[in-house]
Amino acid sequence: MKFTPLLLSLSLSAASLLKADVLPEPKEKDKPADTAKPAGADAAWAELEKILKGPAERPKSREEAVKVFKELLTAMDEKGEAFLKAYPKDARRWKLKLELAQANQARTFAGMEAKSGEEVTKSLQEILAADDADAETKAFASFLVVMQSEENAEEFVKLAEAHKKAYPDFKGNSQIDGQLKKMEAEKTLKEMPLELSFTSTEGKEIDLTKMRGKVVLIDFWATWCGPCVAEIPSVLGTYKKLHEKGFEIVGISFDQDKDKLEKMTKEKEMPWPQYFDGEGWGNKFGKQYGISSIPTMWLVDKKGMVVDTNARQDLEKKVEKLLAE
Repeated sequence: MKFTPLLLSLSLSAASLLKADVLPEPKEKDKPADTAKPAGADAAWAELEKILKGPAERPKSREEAVKVFKELLTAMDEKGEAFLKAYPKDARRWKLKLELAQANQARTFAGMEAKSGEEVTKSLQEILAADDADAETKAFASFLVVMQSEENAEEFVKLAEAHKKAYPDFKGNSQIDGQLKKMEAEKTLKEMPLELSFTSTEGKEIDLTKMRGKVVLIDFWATWCGPCVAEIPSVLGTYKKLHEKGFEIVGISFDQDKDKLEKMTKEKEMPWPQYFDGEGWGNKFGKQYGISSIPTMWLVDKKGMVVDTNARQDLEKKVEKLLAE
């Protein structure tokens, strides 16, 4: 999972953006028989909203995060299924289905069975076609359909254009624009060796051109990003195992507080250099390369070429393969 400016990855918090307006209850005689909300539906939805807000406190470790989100997702499934069964015509069912679609990746993280991409897309399309789904819910569903296609640049561009035309004021459009910029930047990355130089937080001059002959991980992250912090043990383990064989890491921090960055890198025993400019999402390299979500990890081969822009999955195996080349 990734943390983005719009979506708090692993937080299941779209409910905060999609809360139903609270309207005066019409008189009983004025209520249409097929759209009236049973009093029990409101109570059931209130219970669901407590779950959809996510954990009260940020998990302190990957293990704790897995446990917390497994419990949340299990409760979400149970109460969600009960709500859909009891109130099959309640318009809020579409918000629930949107939450379930958004939470799908978290299931893999929590060690639970996730739906296929096709199943999630089908559910999102049902929301978009629903007559009683509100505009904001549909806009979010359309956004998720676009973001699901980010591995296919041509399809992403096509869906992004249609989404932005239909929902020009949607809050997440800046993230789509960032992804489009990132795709364009990645085209350039594949054409020539990556050039990256800066002064680290420890005052050392870092120049990627001087790391030719080594495999380098470029880690775009932040201390306030839960999924980023959850990846540290895996990244650190790979570093300790393969550093002597020629594996290096360069951190690009999206933090705004240097003290917090230095405190965490010291506590977690992260020895690699960190770039920090205090600009948050305005980070120099983040803007240059269109980084719109973190954690983002790139792998640079011995020739200085970026060969993987989604290196989190099977990081150790990927590094070992590049070192053997």
